[in-house]
Amino acid sequence: MYQDRNATDCLTPKLLDSLYSEALVMADEARSMFEHVEADLPARISLALSCESLKVTTRLMQVIAWLLNQKAYRAGELTLDELYSDQRSLGYAVASDEAVLQQLPAHAANLARASEELYYRVHRMAARLTRRYHDAEPVHALFDRIERAF
Repeated sequence: MYQDRNATDCLTPKLLDSLYSEALVMADEARSMFEHVEADLPARISLALSCESLKVTTRLMQVIAWLLNQKAYRAGELTLDELYSDQRSLGYAVASDEAVLQQLPAHAANLARASEELYYRVHRMAARLTRRYHDAEPVHALFDRIERAF
């Protein structure tokens, strides 16, 4: 199968490792923080915090899964076509509501914002890479036909 490095060139191994480390550290911070939620919070704030913890976790797991797929491609475990299949795309993650974040403890709100910022950085990168891949699809098909012919 034809492997077009141009569809992944902007995601260097160093950047990939950096983003992956950032996501893992943030996921660990989220787990720790949401595990030790203050029990004396008002019910409304406690519920908002629970909802935000789900949003943060979802964002981070979507990012980590996408980055792991990128790593798998670079390790030769996935083809370019598999990498850009719908099943391996960056999943949807709900945005936080700033009005709600302002009511949460500062460390929780800051973590939610940081996870959102990381998700959107990766989302922009994923969109750019996907566009490059789809722009090159006719070339992939031609190289696949040539490979099968020989």
